[in-house]
Amino acid sequence: MSEPNEVYEAVLSQLKSSRSRKSLDALHAVCKEHYDSGAVDFRIATIAKLGANRGVPSAQTIRNKTGEAYRALIDAWQALGAQKKKEIKGRSTPTGKYDWVDDIGNSTHRYLILDLIAQVRHLKAENKGFASIKKLEIDYRSVSEAPTESQLPNFLSHELDALKEAISDEFLTRKGWVRAERGSIKDQNGKVIFRNGFVDVIEKVLSLNQ
Repeated sequence: MSEPNEVYEAVLSQLKSSRSRKSLDALHAVCKEHYDSGAVDFRIATIAKLGANRGVPSAQTIRNKTGEAYRALIDAWQALGAQKKKEIKGRSTPTGKYDWVDDIGNSTHRYLILDLIAQVRHLKAENKGFASIKKLEIDYRSVSEAPTESQLPNFLSHELDALKEAISDEFLTRKGWVRAERGSIKDQNGKVIFRNGFVDVIEKVLSLNQ
């Protein structure tokens, strides 16, 4: 089995376009972060969603004929993930931070939760950049207007229903989870499933569409 780093170096040397090289860099970085978090799911749709705001090509682009280089790298990570999954199964102790997402049967719920995970990772990356700013200059020459109703996202009814169910008492009880302080969700052992603010942000989204 080829190591992802070896495949990355081999594929990178064959790419001539600087744009393709940057996309491959982003793909490799997202896959590495995903693997380091303990995840074993490296499906194209999953990686494309997690890297949507990081420069990773769309799922369709990766599946296209021109996406062969991207698929080769994902396949290498998938093989590594499959090996980890075998080891986890052998120990009968799940260690993947987000592996539980794969157990969600409803595809809409799974998509929305992956989208939230991707947003959290994107915000964390932005926060690291803000933390490095030593001096902040504010331009008072223009004042941005508050967003109008027409600028708000237009959520479909089934998307809103999926968000409602994700924090509903019935769903949480079925999963053995509970709402905790500051909008977090924990399992029956007190382990944090979703960090502080998860319930709050969903409720805010729902309130905008009432």
